[in-house]
Amino acid sequence: MPAPEEVVLPLLRPRDEIGVATEVRSTLLLGSIQSLRALGHYDRYVSHLDPAARETVLTSVAGVWLPMSYAIAHYEACDALALPLKDEVALGHAVGNRIQGAFLGLIVRTAKNAGVTPWAILTELNRIWDRTFRGGGGPFVAKLGPKEARVELIGLPILDVPYFRHAYEGTFLAAFEPFCNKVYVQETGPLLRRTPNEAAYRVSWA
Repeated sequence: MPAPEEVVLPLLRPRDEIGVATEVRSTLLLGSIQSLRALGHYDRYVSHLDPAARETVLTSVAGVWLPMSYAIAHYEACDALALPLKDEVALGHAVGNRIQGAFLGLIVRTAKNAGVTPWAILTELNRIWDRTFRGGGGPFVAKLGPKEARVELIGLPILDVPYFRHAYEGTFLAAFEPFCNKVYVQETGPLLRRTPNEAAYRVSWA
């Protein structure tokens, strides 16, 4: 029999009590919009953006909380671009690099100074979540091996948008690359698209 998984980051509350995130930090959306603009997708993105959300999404400043409905509108517009999977991952990677200073700066600096591994990020995902989302939800991390983990994201409505799930693979890549030679991220696991507001990823590195 395979060895039981080692939980390295448990859910803060029982799964049926964890609730759903209701707000998102505008910095995440601004980083996404900047990356779309840099890669030449901005005009088409705006044309797909729900007019009811357009002004708020496009004029928000960094560091404020927005209702989750605006994040859903943003990522649905991104999804409507129908980009190849590799481009969606690349956009998520670009966003990860853009927001690293805002959301990961302290962790990244500490990890570089200490010479530690991607586990430094994985064990701090609650802190990153709390700086990005508000109202509920949270991450879960299980150790599958010395350099392999399963990450589950619970209670996040934008996970129901395929573009966001794909782009988040790239965000993981950007977060872990400073600490290893190669990173592999794949959406997977028992939660794979069976439950609304949830997703699972297998992360490994060398």
